[in-house]
Amino acid sequence: MSSMLALLRKEFKGQWRTHRLLIVAAVFFVFGLGTPLLLKYLHALVPSEGFTGVLPQFTAADSAKGYVDTLGQVGLIAAILVAMGSVAAERESGTAAMILAKPAGSGRFIIAKLAALAVTFGLGIAIGAVGCYAYTVVLFGSPGGFNFLVANLIGWLYLLFCLSVTVMYSCFFKSQLAAGGLALVTLVAIAGTAGLPVLRDYSPGALMALSQTWSSGGDAIAWGPLAVAIALIPATIFIGWQVFRRKEL
Repeated sequence: MSSMLALLRKEFKGQWRTHRLLIVAAVFFVFGLGTPLLLKYLHALVPSEGFTGVLPQFTAADSAKGYVDTLGQVGLIAAILVAMGSVAAERESGTAAMILAKPAGSGRFIIAKLAALAVTFGLGIAIGAVGCYAYTVVLFGSPGGFNFLVANLIGWLYLLFCLSVTVMYSCFFKSQLAAGGLALVTLVAIAGTAGLPVLRDYSPGALMALSQTWSSGGDAIAWGPLAVAIALIPATIFIGWQVFRRKEL
């Protein structure tokens, strides 16, 4: 337990010293504030000639849904960029060998990294959500506090799944680009299965559509994608651990 706490402290300090926490929080905060502002003043930004009646009058639900949609797209890229070097960079620099020379354990080493990333993105999403909700209430009215909370929690679960896949590939290679590229291809392919019959009822890629449903006022629960994503998160970390522990550091 003491080694796990030490690894967690190391990871959280690393997130702070490398400014990853600040960068992730800033990205989500900017998009959180920017989405309702853009929708509110889009009519003023678009020339009126030829666009009369094309742009609808946006509502609080549109603002919440727009933010969640951005969360899935920008968050996916952010998750890959931040996590692709989580293990690979430390193998390349030799830091991993130094840490694992102590009684830490490769499994705890990887779990600590995912835990720190999960907290970093959780805080980032929370900051962005607060900014979006506050500006949406001011500009459009309330989008529904409980629904918006659930939508963000589902979005966080999806990004946690993206992080776990990226960390898994980071265990495979010393190259951050290889890890990030494979993670991107895999996650885009999984997102594509959300539109296929049968698979869409179980694909983690359907989580963002579920999040958008909640942000728009719906209350449906798609247990299949939720269950599969929750099961795949530890599965990907287990696979990454099994590969990593056989690698030469």
